[in-house]
Amino acid sequence: MEKSTCPKTGLKRLNEKDKRTRQQHQLTSGKQHAMESNGKIAEIILEPETHDIKHIKFYGRNLRFKCKRCAIFCCKLGGPKLAFKDVERLKKGGCRETEFLDAPHGSLKNTASGSCVFLRLDTEKDIYRCEVYSNRPTLCRLYPFHTERTGLNSFVLEVMPCKGISRRSGEPINEKFIHAHLLDALNDMFFQ
Repeated sequence: MEKSTCPKTGLKRLNEKDKRTRQQHQLTSGKQHAMESNGKIAEIILEPETHDIKHIKFYGRNLRFKCKRCAIFCCKLGGPKLAFKDVERLKKGGCRETEFLDAPHGSLKNTASGSCVFLRLDTEKDIYRCEVYSNRPTLCRLYPFHTERTGLNSFVLEVMPCKGISRRSGEPINEKFIHAHLLDALNDMFFQ
């Protein structure tokens, strides 16, 4: 698709590829601006007996998170791999395995568009919602955060691409945030 000119302003319009490139650049440069130490935001050591945080060191300062409910980088890219606990949690929530489990891949099923089977658009509010939010899989509960294990009980917390990460709005990403929003999912990953 060629760039066209707007008849009212005389300015060149961006084609779809240019729009996607610009959006990706804005997200990437924002992520690089927001974090130091090669994308690491924290190093965390968990106490194996209590499953609580033993030590935490933050690299990125003043980072905040608030889900925009856009589903651009998470749910629209398909469902994650599932652990045994994820399957059990979904079944306890009333889901049948045949409804959600892509058995050959061990992940959530995707729709024809590639989105997670539990993703729904609320057309009145123009936001996305998860039908199984309170029972969602571990990797969904962690997103947009990713871990790299550095030891038996230690790991580095990193940020994945997400429009909800910023320095201006949202909840501060600090120890309180990790306790409230990530610790249960981290324990599910590290102490299965």
